[in-house]
Amino acid sequence: MHESVGRRNAVVRLPASPAGIRALADLLAEGIGVHAALVFSGGRCAEVLDAYVAGMERALAAGRPLGAAPLVVSFPVGRFDREVEARLDALGVPAGAEVRGAAGLAVARRMYRVREERLSGDWWRVLRANGALQPRLLWGPGAEGGVGALVGWNTALALSVETLEAAALAPALTGDTLLNADAEAACALRALERLGVSAPEVAAVLEAAELHRLRHGRPVRRGSVPAASPGSGSSSGPAAEQP
Repeated sequence: MHESVGRRNAVVRLPASPAGIRALADLLAEGIGVHAALVFSGGRCAEVLDAYVAGMERALAAGRPLGAAPLVVSFPVGRFDREVEARLDALGVPAGAEVRGAAGLAVARRMYRVREERLSGDWWRVLRANGALQPRLLWGPGAEGGVGALVGWNTALALSVETLEAAALAPALTGDTLLNADAEAACALRALERLGVSAPEVAAVLEAAELHRLRHGRPVRRGSVPAASPGSGSSSGPAAEQP
């Protein structure tokens, strides 16, 4: 499918489950870019980045151009925050408490630190010198901390047009807010832990729920699907209706 599309910037979206991470390394080794989705923790982000390096090593050994296989790692910041806020509500934590709205940003900052650590080794420099692209972090919409709190090199934000326009007019944008913010993030996560909200547990619950949704939320189409005629906007025919 990737070959038939014929676009260098086309990436395959995979959930960052253990099976997805193994497939991620295989795809990168074949020169196919990947969007690693549903990453909810710094630990899972580290596993994805390790798989990226492993895939790049295999691509290099096979003589493939490393720049043809980008990696994007996405974290649904808003989804994480909503789960944590619901738990804080259940615990009776006041709305104005310092821990409110801090979870998603803290995990994002931890992921950014993990990425910096993984890209500081000598072997990464070898891969980079041979054309490997720096993996990018993509923050999902709905972050409580706002656009300005998630600005960093080689990162991106998924925003609605309205949020983007509001951010462009806001005076609070001050440049990079992710670099060297790991200590503050660790304090926020420890504060949540003391209240009984475990970030790793939240990550596990969200990952399980999202994987269940992916497995059961829509039918898997099998067989060939006839190409849509120009202007039709969709495919039709018996093959498209197969379960």
